[in-house]
Amino acid sequence: MNTILKTAVALTSMFVLLGHAETGSKEPAESITSTAPGVVGKVEKAVVRGAKAAASGIEHGVKAAARGVERGAKAAASGIERGAKATARGVEHGAKATASAASRVAGKVGSSPASSPASSPTTEK
Repeated sequence: MNTILKTAVALTSMFVLLGHAETGSKEPAESITSTAPGVVGKVEKAVVRGAKAAASGIEHGVKAAARGVERGAKAAASGIERGAKATARGVEHGAKATASAASRVAGKVGSSPASSPASSPTTEK
């Protein structure tokens, strides 16, 4: 996520610099218009189109980065939810297994005649 933020900041600063470059390119073009109006007009239009395309590309990139962050957050939330559910299932499964094992052990202990104290022979002196 840190990389996405750095990229967004870099793209935004590039957009600001392009805006300043466009403004700076219009000033000298006005002084040259008296010599070659056709060429200067074409160059000026090309610069404007290029600046608009760059701004549009930057805007598109920032939006895409935001969508990526949103998707990542959703995926992380989904992963956490799935992990919590899996943990709950594991705990439930472990509890059932422990109860089953305890039941089997209790059944074996209760059915063996050697374990009851009443049936063991006692010797008196």
